[in-house]
Amino acid sequence: MSKRTLVPAAALLLAVTGLLVPGAAHAADARPANTAESRSAVVVAPGEKLRLGHGYAMTLTREERCVGSADGHICKSVTDGNQPPGTVSLQSFGEAHGTLYSPLYIGPGRAARMTVTGAGQTLEAQVVTLAGRPGYATGYVWGAPGELDEPTVTVYDAAGRVLARY
Repeated sequence: MSKRTLVPAAALLLAVTGLLVPGAAHAADARPANTAESRSAVVVAPGEKLRLGHGYAMTLTREERCVGSADGHICKSVTDGNQPPGTVSLQSFGEAHGTLYSPLYIGPGRAARMTVTGAGQTLEAQVVTLAGRPGYATGYVWGAPGELDEPTVTVYDAAGRVLARY
């Protein structure tokens, strides 16, 4: 295995277990701050309904991502070219009990972590994807009621490199 492959794995081992791994300290320092490093992507089957809480659900196919509740849902194509490769977008759904944020990354990289930042807080989104290399990943996180002012969405790969920022 190459050193490039071992360093991210060692950094993850350090972050998850707290073990000291020789040579991993510099990799852990290079990673962005993370409060949920042990989280892994949820892999769903095409058409499978993933419950997001508060009556919301998400469904992924090879062509689109749909998010919504019993009152209706919004589907976004991942293949029509309206969102260029290497970018991330954000949909939000405000409710009295909280706001659901759902980033959508389209691109060649494998998203391992997504954050939504605004108003002095950073929310860690749960990454969701299809098996294989579908060319996109999405996520979801519930925040406090009310929209974040000018939210920033950042998508990272497993090594902590930024894949996209909005």
